[in-house]
Amino acid sequence: MLFTRKLLTGAGTAALCLATPALAQTAEPVPAGQADQAVNDIVVTAQFRAQRLQDTPIAITATTGAALEARSLTSVTDLTATAPNVNLSSASGLNGSAVNAYIRGIGQNDSSFALEPGVGIYIDDVYYGTTFGAILDLNDLDRVEVLRGPQGTLAGKNSIGGSVKLFSKKPDADGGGFVEATLGRFNRVDFRGSADFTIADGLYARLSGVSKHTDGFMTLLDFGCVNPGQGIPAQRSGNCRTGSEGGIDVKGVRGALRYAPDGSRLELNLSGDFSQNDSEQVATKLLYANNPNVRSYVAGDPFAGVPLDSRFLTGARSYTSYATYDTGGNYTTPFCAPGGGCVPYQVAPGGFRSSPKSTARSWGVSGTIDYAVSDTLSLKSITAYRAASGTAGIDLDGSPLAVLLQQFDYRHRQFTQELRLSGKIGAIADFTLGGFLYDARDWLGGRSQIPNVQFDFLPDDPVTNNSKSLFAHVELHPFANFNIVAGLRYTHDSKTYLFHRRNPDGMLPSGIPFTTNWLLVGLDGRIGTFEGDRVDYRIGANYRFSDALMAYAQVSTGYKGGGVNPRPYVPDQIVAFAPETLTAYEAGFKSDLFGRRLRANGAIFYNDYKDIQINRYVCPESASRTCSEPANAGDAHVWGVEGELSAQPVDGLTLDGGFGYLHFKYTRVDPTTLVTLADKAPFNPAWQANAGIQYRAELGNIGSVTPRLDWNYQSSFFFNSTNNAGNEVPGRSLFNLRVTYASPDDGWQISAAVTNLFDKFYFVGKSENIANYGVNSGILGRPREWSVTVRRRF
Repeated sequence: MLFTRKLLTGAGTAALCLATPALAQTAEPVPAGQADQAVNDIVVTAQFRAQRLQDTPIAITATTGAALEARSLTSVTDLTATAPNVNLSSASGLNGSAVNAYIRGIGQNDSSFALEPGVGIYIDDVYYGTTFGAILDLNDLDRVEVLRGPQGTLAGKNSIGGSVKLFSKKPDADGGGFVEATLGRFNRVDFRGSADFTIADGLYARLSGVSKHTDGFMTLLDFGCVNPGQGIPAQRSGNCRTGSEGGIDVKGVRGALRYAPDGSRLELNLSGDFSQNDSEQVATKLLYANNPNVRSYVAGDPFAGVPLDSRFLTGARSYTSYATYDTGGNYTTPFCAPGGGCVPYQVAPGGFRSSPKSTARSWGVSGTIDYAVSDTLSLKSITAYRAASGTAGIDLDGSPLAVLLQQFDYRHRQFTQELRLSGKIGAIADFTLGGFLYDARDWLGGRSQIPNVQFDFLPDDPVTNNSKSLFAHVELHPFANFNIVAGLRYTHDSKTYLFHRRNPDGMLPSGIPFTTNWLLVGLDGRIGTFEGDRVDYRIGANYRFSDALMAYAQVSTGYKGGGVNPRPYVPDQIVAFAPETLTAYEAGFKSDLFGRRLRANGAIFYNDYKDIQINRYVCPESASRTCSEPANAGDAHVWGVEGELSAQPVDGLTLDGGFGYLHFKYTRVDPTTLVTLADKAPFNPAWQANAGIQYRAELGNIGSVTPRLDWNYQSSFFFNSTNNAGNEVPGRSLFNLRVTYASPDDGWQISAAVTNLFDKFYFVGKSENIANYGVNSGILGRPREWSVTVRRRF
């Protein structure tokens, strides 16, 4: 608490030092002659009502669709480069088309339906309840809001770290639109477009679509072809290339209807979307291989008996790999019986094929009703249904051996309903009361093999997930310029997980010692359940010292839902784990200075993080001491500082940037997790920073040219909860450059862009499993890529 008092006092002192004498409830309009010189306002809805970003007492990074385009940002994972203490990245191939989402050190890197996200992802106020399929395209957006810190009362469960909210452009009466084409490196061919239509007075429609294709940048090679004379036959002749990883193949369409007659109290928005993602697996490179006991014994396999070792490494800084997909190979490895020698172990007959693609097919429909009951009271209803399915496979060994292939099939269905009643009580208060329902039906299938415990089984696991909540949010205005904010949310969660475990031939495990899946006897048909209640609160205050400065302080809570261990090795490991919880103390300021030519926002926070969900790998109480079991195995203190700045010092010149510092320290950890007090939680770089500069040069009747340079930095972090050199991701700096020509009426735009300008070879993730399999692999970031885009507005 001493730290908390210092935090609040320090922030308040900083705010007072920046204050100017004039007081005002809201910022006054910028004089007409200075309008083009001021930093643009962005309206956000983080507190259930439209407010200027600078009047909202929450740490938010809000970015318009135009700004995303100017920075060459096209995917939700690109938002890492725009917001401090935010880490969004593509998950490993085993997790499908999923996103590893972390804000202020809290998130989730496992796409299992038994586990909950730590960052809430929303599309047009519709909650997306799983990380699977969350690699979203930033197409036809009005804005993106990245909220940092627990949003337990505003957003609900699983926004313990924060939330990412995407808002699509609504249909309007302008009747405009655009078409766009992009060509680039690796045979990139993208098309985008959108158009507004007026159907009748007050009834509008909008149609948008996107198609993206880029070949993979990681080349897969035939080992025997590249290395003749080593006794391993080539599978190809001439060109040794067998395929690629890192390729992009996405198509999507969205349609929207908006009914908003002039003078009516009713506004109705309907939308439907569909997307198909057939992208390749993320580019994964084998960095270390040395385990003579891991080898293939598949009959007829040209690599039968060959150990997994360093011969399968390619150039250290090359975008190449010997990984092989669709080989038809079985999972195989020698098995060492207790007290006996190692004997060759081969799974039941039948080829196993791992797809080289990570697919996701998703669609959804939603309807939003806004009705003004009176001038001071309004009702909002948000109803949505979403579905996603896909396949994820990966060659974990990164070699041509058929020893560590994995394949999973995912299916997700969800229905959500939210009701909000918002109003004003004179000039004294604004309030919102509401309720939320989330009902999901999920399924996991595929084939899973863990050699060191002699597993090779077919999962067929349905999962149900239900959540109901009631919430209240109040903003009191006791006197001019001072506001008190309070919120409360009650949530009830329930979850069931039905386990099915079959041999690859479809039969139940026999239970005969040291035969396939013998430890899994008794798991088929078992059900694990979780049920719990949670109350979250938020209390804060903010004061506007002047038109130029607002400061705030608050205490808020949040949680990440509990669940059931999705990977039991034996029946006694079907156990539930509780939610992890967070109490956050935060203070910050928002300022517009020098006639709003300079905007500077900052925050400092301290988090008390309890019951952290960490995997246990040693379970002495179980019939199988080996396990992979989520448990509430740790507590931590997390604190940090954030700053954001944007400026327009002279006409046409725009500067923007931000930084974040994060300190994570465990105070308790269960030794069965193999995590120590000195370890850091995964995906937690201590430092992040970004900066950008652009200048619009007016060329009179010719048009304008706008060059823009962006830089973003991320210090090193660990990919796993157990920290070691093999899963430490080095820090990196990246630069992007874009130059845009616009015609005098902005009807035509031609842009040339280069991402990763200096061709930095870097990793976005590393996975180390030397003890079990003798391998260490890394997920590569994209190399330098150029593109040219032509856009026509109409």
